[in-house]
Amino acid sequence: MTDGLMVIYNQLNSNEIIVSHCNGRIKFYEYPETADASKPFIVIDPLDVPGPAVFASNENHANEYLYQIDVEASNRLLVKEIQREIKNELKKIGFGQLKDGLDEYFKETKRFVDARRYQGLIKEEVL
Repeated sequence: MTDGLMVIYNQLNSNEIIVSHCNGRIKFYEYPETADASKPFIVIDPLDVPGPAVFASNENHANEYLYQIDVEASNRLLVKEIQREIKNELKKIGFGQLKDGLDEYFKETKRFVDARRYQGLIKEEVL
């Protein structure tokens, strides 16, 4: 079984720019309230369950995944830079950005949020 979250996580952690700004602050589903929010962070959130997508000889060989990836920071341009690097990294593994997303500033937290949705196929690995 392939863990799509870990595939994305490992790919993002291979990027020097992402790691330099978000090391230890890439989380799944939500960012913990007790975590350090004074620095940029990334949240990878699955929007749907993986769906079978590629078949051969009546076997499933790949699944389609849909994720929303949020970047939050107090610096708007830094948020954009990190999101650009995320897009480049996901492209390397066959994910494309979808039309939906969010680009907002939240007064309550004094943070910029750039949330984008990505869809792609990941080859199914048998354990």
